[in-house]
Amino acid sequence: AVFLLKKFIDNDGEDFVKFIHNMDANPLVDYNDYDYDLAVFFTFTQHVQYVKTGKLTSISEGCDIFGDRNTKMTVSRFEKDHIYNKYCEWPVFGLEAYVGRAESETSK
Repeated sequence: AVFLLKKFIDNDGEDFVKFIHNMDANPLVDYNDYDYDLAVFFTFTQHVQYVKTGKLTSISEGCDIFGDRNTKMTVSRFEKDHIYNKYCEWPVFGLEAYVGRAESETSK
């Protein structure tokens, strides 16, 4: 699954929440924030995409849709930096826990 927002988001006066930065494989919001669990789910979708696309980033018509600098660095570090979380444990996906950290190591 790819989540990409291209157009202006009308937030009706509420703050915009950025869940994940382009140069990171983990949530941008803090553990105690209300939206943290949603951000963790988005990192799980990154993990699925990483595996199912043969270690590619977001793709569109066979091309990388982000710039070369941050995406290549993030992908090259994904297995080291990604926090394996409760969604990654769902057996139907068969995702591997890389040498990176587990969620329990970072959430306290």
